[in-house]
Amino acid sequence: MDTSNQTKELFLYEEMKRGKEYAFDFFFNYYYPGLCVYAQKMISLPEEEARDIVQDVFVKFWNDREKLGIQFSIRSYLFVSVKNKCFDVLRKKNRNIKVQEISSEHDIANESFETYVLSELETLFNNSLNKLPERCREIFELSRLHGLKNREIAAKLNLSEKTVENQVTKALHILKEELKDYLPLLALFEFFHFLR
Repeated sequence: MDTSNQTKELFLYEEMKRGKEYAFDFFFNYYYPGLCVYAQKMISLPEEEARDIVQDVFVKFWNDREKLGIQFSIRSYLFVSVKNKCFDVLRKKNRNIKVQEISSEHDIANESFETYVLSELETLFNNSLNKLPERCREIFELSRLHGLKNREIAAKLNLSEKTVENQVTKALHILKEELKDYLPLLALFEFFHFLR
C-alpha cells in the first residue's frame, strides 16, 4: 500500500475511534471480500464459516476501536486477526493441535502467509498472461508492466494507437475473466492495480 493510502486509512481509523461509523464502513466494504477469500484458502473453510470468522474480526475491530494501538497498517492488523481467528477455529476442532503444527501443516511460517498467497497469485497471473495471444500479450506487457503509453507502443510496433488500445482492452477482459474467482483477493493485496 502506498504512503498516501496508508495515511488516509490511519486518518479513517482515528475517525472510527471517535465512533464515526462511515470510517468503519469503509474498512469493512474494502477489506471484507478479500479477507473472506483469505480465510477460505488459509484452512480450507466452507464459505459460510469463513464469512463468520471475518465478521467476528470486524465486530472486535469496532468494539475494541478505542483501545487498539494500530500505528502503521490497518491491513496488516486485519490479516493477522483473521489468521489468528482461523488458528483458533482449528484448535477448537482438534484440541490437541498446536499453532506451530498448524503452521507447519500448511507449510507456512507464522508471519509469512501473505508472502505465500502473493506467490500463488503471481503464478495464477503468469499462467493467465501466457494464455493471451502473442501480440496481445506483448502489447499488454509494454502497456501495463513497462508503463509505455499507447502512442509509444504504436510507434515501437508500427501499429495504430487504436489497435494498441483495442489489444489492451482485450487483454484486460481476458485476464479479468481468467482471474474472476480471485479478484477480491487481488484487490486486497493491491496486486494488480493495472487490472482496474
